[in-house]
This record gives sequence, C-alpha cells and structure tokens, in this order.
Amino acid sequence: MKTLALIIVASATLAGYGYAQTPPPSASAPATSAPAPSQSTSVSHDCDKEARKLCGRRAHGEELQGCIKSNLDLNKFSATCATEFKNAAAAKKPGS
Repeated sequence: MKTLALIIVASATLAGYGYAQTPPPSASAPATSAPAPSQSTSVSHDCDKEARKLCGRRAHGEELQGCIKSNLDLNKFSATCATEFKNAAAAKKPGS
C-alpha cells in the first residue's frame, strides 16, 4: 500500500513539474516583426504577386526587400507597382 502511495505522489510531482515548464498560451506566440514592403497593407495583392514572381516565392524579409529594391532600380515592375513599393518604402522611413 505504501508503494502505491509513493507512486501516486511521484507521478503527481512529475506531472506538476511538466505542467510548470509549459509556457502559457499568450507567451508561446512568437512576436511578429514589421511586414516586408510587399506584405504591407498599402501594397495591393497584384503587386505582391508581381514581386513574388520576380523575386521567387521563397524570398522573405530582407532578401525580399533587397530584391524589390534592385528590381525597382532596373525598372522591372509595372508603373503602378513601382509607385506602390516606393510609397510603402517612404512610409517606413522614420525621418521622411
């Protein structure tokens, strides 16, 4: 009987320890960073698709931003999308 009580206490202790190690649901969500220019709310879905087509679907973050900037310099985007990307970049600059 003492063995059974010891097993129950040990399992409850281990279960409590395991539960304490699990972060609360609100803390487990990763912090999101600022979206890339193509994901900004000021850039249309069509321009986002155009950027993904030129830069590749796997490009994200700084890689995507660099690709958009280089393609803007080479005038590869349509006039509408080029304007949207330039406006989105200007809105992100703190001093402008």
